[in-house]
Amino acid sequence: MRNPSVKRPLVLAVLMAASVAAHADNLVGIRAIETTYHQLITELDRSRGGRPDADTRQRITTAAQAFQATMQRDGGARDNLNTDVKNIVASLSDGSYSADGSIRALQRDAKGSVIDAGPWKPALAGNPITQPIGTHLNQTSEGDCVGISVVKAFSNTQMGAQILQRGVTLNADGSFNVSLPGAPSTVFHLQAADLDQYGKGDAPAAAVVGAMFQYFHLDPAKGSLPTNKVMELLAGQYGDHQRLADAHSSPQDITQFLLSHASGVGSRAAIVFGGKPARNGDWSKGDGHAFAIIHIDPASGQLSYTNPWNEGVQVRTIAISDLAAQAAGTSADFEMVTFR
Repeated sequence: MRNPSVKRPLVLAVLMAASVAAHADNLVGIRAIETTYHQLITELDRSRGGRPDADTRQRITTAAQAFQATMQRDGGARDNLNTDVKNIVASLSDGSYSADGSIRALQRDAKGSVIDAGPWKPALAGNPITQPIGTHLNQTSEGDCVGISVVKAFSNTQMGAQILQRGVTLNADGSFNVSLPGAPSTVFHLQAADLDQYGKGDAPAAAVVGAMFQYFHLDPAKGSLPTNKVMELLAGQYGDHQRLADAHSSPQDITQFLLSHASGVGSRAAIVFGGKPARNGDWSKGDGHAFAIIHIDPASGQLSYTNPWNEGVQVRTIAISDLAAQAAGTSADFEMVTFR
């Protein structure tokens, strides 16, 4: 007679994986990614010491799929980690699987993906910045609109403004030290002569944008920053990231999203959104540029925003209904951090 207990390890593994996935579904942004990332690392670690059996392969595959799903919900932009996961699943089938090699690859690529950062306790040399940071920075390079708009949106909130103030100091030679909550173990050093490539009009804010480019090893003249990871990098453990993808949203979806978060903008929510600048600098339908939302007024149906391209201080307005109707179905997105 078959012993029914033989199937228990697989059943328990599937139930456990389902529990982790359900827990991750209740989280958003970096919290969900970290939860499923650690579950995958745990399953890989358990498989050390031999060729994984069918139950082990199933647990690893389930954990890998949950990790991929949370990254996708967060907006993607983690190509290296997605490749690592695909390689792990493929190696389970072709016999090339290595627990140690899989863990090393994930840990290597997690460093550039704002995962598992830990607590932020900045202890920076130099003098604190006394004036507000991020309110007057204007774009100078094609690739820095995301960084500038994210900093602008953060500066528009109480917690975001505090993060910017705590994270930047000025040295006697005019250089800046920057600490980012999503990379608490690293201090980024920005020379004064290098700051113009990250924006003009607000040197400390330009230093923050420069630190973002250093973290992701990107050149502002050749590439742009990934919006979701930049928001998570600047928020760290203080905020939760969410994305509303215009490609999968109706005008009603976008309108509901904006109105439901109207009270948080300017207090506990930082929102940036994509589009293209018109000739006069207003938002227009499309993608490839980032704008910062400053205020949402449900009574008038108007949304206020800034364009970082040499106009970062000027506040513009657009009817929410017009924005929602034009943005729906495009490749642009709304990205938000809600502070905890």
